[in-house]
Amino acid sequence: MRHTTLTVLQPAQMKLPEHISTVAILDRSKPSNGWLNVLEGVLTGEGIGQDRESRRQAVDGVSKILQRTPRFRVKTTGIEMTGSKAGVNLPAPLAWSEIERICEDYNADALLTIESFDSDNSASARRVETKRKDKSGKQYINVSYDARQRTGVRMGWRMYDPKTKTIVDEFMTDDHLEKTSSGTTERAALSNLPAPVNVTRTVAYNGGVRYGMRVAPVYVEVTRRYYSKAKGFQSDMQQGSRFAQSRNWDKAAETWKKVVAKAADNRKAAGRAAFNMAFAAEMRGELDIALDWAKKSWNDYGNKKARRYIATLEQRKRDVLKVDDQMNNKKV
Repeated sequence: MRHTTLTVLQPAQMKLPEHISTVAILDRSKPSNGWLNVLEGVLTGEGIGQDRESRRQAVDGVSKILQRTPRFRVKTTGIEMTGSKAGVNLPAPLAWSEIERICEDYNADALLTIESFDSDNSASARRVETKRKDKSGKQYINVSYDARQRTGVRMGWRMYDPKTKTIVDEFMTDDHLEKTSSGTTERAALSNLPAPVNVTRTVAYNGGVRYGMRVAPVYVEVTRRYYSKAKGFQSDMQQGSRFAQSRNWDKAAETWKKVVAKAADNRKAAGRAAFNMAFAAEMRGELDIALDWAKKSWNDYGNKKARRYIATLEQRKRDVLKVDDQMNNKKV
């Protein structure tokens, strides 16, 4: 099967108040107890300054993903404020007078803040023994070491609405990433692991992206597959595939529809062509028509991939309704 990409507007996990059209972002997760934070870094092997750069990566992640939303504009303030003592728990909310001042300075309707940040890195190695034979057939044991590193980042987020003086969202993201390596000695295996500071920044960035997708519908790319071959109809299927590669969905559909009509006695070919008709309809944004063709491919011709595609299209229809509601039914 060939594949192509489709840009879709993915719904958020929540709906924001209608009056919010511009959101300002700031970092309020700097630990107020600097000594505790440095001590923890020494004990866990975290580099001094690691969390500060990682917090910036988290802000960058949420800012970048929110640039993909048509729901509101986003402004990064660059402001850093002190939050909880050691970065583990959320601090008391900001004063509304402070929120109003910041929103006024940046002409924003809401303030999105990262208010706590805590990272943790751990690594271990285990001995691995493997039985081998040399050229003479003599058996020996080969010793190596497998190392595993786990990096976790837990962040607290809030979104303040100064108009209604309510915290419209308060949420903790908890993300982690595992890396592995190997070596002939325990030290070599551990030294082959990536630098914890770099991994922490990646996890923090991903956490920011994940939170942004929680509060706003964003454009994402999804992959769709279609058939380029069908026994007995190679020429027609390949011609339709060429039209699809040039994103000429009308011509592709016209070609594949002829295959469905001509392949009445060839269930496999007809099922593939009907599947492709569903694909072409979705690419044109015609979800109801796409669903009809996918059901035909499965119900009439038994194409198993069409059964999964039906579920995908039904989910897309639900997502469209959800996005319309989150966008207050505005055209996008």
